[in-house]
Amino acid sequence: MKKLLSLCLMSFALVTGCSSETETTTKTLAVVMPNATHGFLGESIKHAEAATKEFAEAKGYNYKFLTSAEASEQNNQLDTLINEKVDAIVLWPHNGDELRSGAQSVLNENIPLIVYDRLITGMEPTAEVLGDNIKIGEMAGKYLNKYFADTKDPVNILEFKGDNSTVPQQRSDGFYSTAKKKIHVVQQFDTGWQRATAQDQMENFINSRDADTVSSIKAVFTHDAEVAAGVLMAIKSYDGPKKLNIKLVTSVSLPKELLENFEPYQSDTGIDQVGYSFSPAMVRDAIQKGIDVLDGKEVSGQYLIETEEVDNSNVNAYRDGNTFKIRYSL
Repeated sequence: MKKLLSLCLMSFALVTGCSSETETTTKTLAVVMPNATHGFLGESIKHAEAATKEFAEAKGYNYKFLTSAEASEQNNQLDTLINEKVDAIVLWPHNGDELRSGAQSVLNENIPLIVYDRLITGMEPTAEVLGDNIKIGEMAGKYLNKYFADTKDPVNILEFKGDNSTVPQQRSDGFYSTAKKKIHVVQQFDTGWQRATAQDQMENFINSRDADTVSSIKAVFTHDAEVAAGVLMAIKSYDGPKKLNIKLVTSVSLPKELLENFEPYQSDTGIDQVGYSFSPAMVRDAIQKGIDVLDGKEVSGQYLIETEEVDNSNVNAYRDGNTFKIRYSL
């Protein structure tokens, strides 16, 4: 009887040992993002956190979701995740240059790394998922060419960028590659992706520059919908003596707030709008690539998210489309 009991206990120990080992080897996906410094990031965080939970739990994977206020904190998070031996990381860098060392350390430990939105130059992560920023710029340049096709004089414009990451650089490069020579950028602004900053910058430009320069501006090329909203607020609120001749404002990401004002802004101020679809919900694509890695699927290279051009001619169809519906599904 004692011998039989001993065998049973040995069998039980073996079973529980296997169970414990299985639990400790459950794969873990880590998602690392900046804090919500502006509306687009705030919406993106909501979608990323929801998608991480949804996708990981559906496959029985563990997950970690981390945000940070600055690049140094993000680098520390990567070090911690390396020590914890997570199985894959999806990273939205604060700034590629400042995250290069930390990202390379991840790869050096053979942890697959999916970089989202902002590229890290000088290294090759496992994969990159981003909006087609060059194409966004190219399409904006072509749109201005067509919009001002009948204008023989130089078309003076302002450009409102986001920050010093690869995103606005690519959009600018794309724009200058297609915009005709008569499209002349009078001044560039770095907004930090902030609506209030863009509004202040636009107001300062109108109030501080001479009347001829202000009246010469025909369009504003912006890199973000919140930035465009700030520019439009400054234009709409101006009641001074200088004449404003702005006919067109461009944007990216097309939130509900801006779409609802396409026609009203046009009718109230005579300003047309064109926007390029890069939804905050598209971060879900990057999370899915991380899950695919854990599933053992081949994930490599660069994945560009398709861009749609939206103006007053198709804004209602865009509102009824999947991109808009998924964005506001949470």
